[in-house]
Amino acid sequence: MREAEAKLVRDSFSSVMAYLVYPQDLRELIERVLSESQSIETFLEKFKQAISAEADSTHKTDGQIFLNELRGHLTS
Repeated sequence: MREAEAKLVRDSFSSVMAYLVYPQDLRELIERVLSESQSIETFLEKFKQAISAEADSTHKTDGQIFLNELRGHLTS
């Protein structure tokens, strides 16, 4: 993944960190998925899969908050 894309992902996380219940858990998931992804599209797919597999609804909500922020940055 290009460094600019990884920076955008991390900046999006930083923007929503104050709204998350489990920011450290989400940060770890983001970093793991980033390391496995070759593009922003791959990252989005893998991250959505990871969030949908999450059993805890609060973790799912944290992930959705992050995804909404990232999508906003990608479209602007």
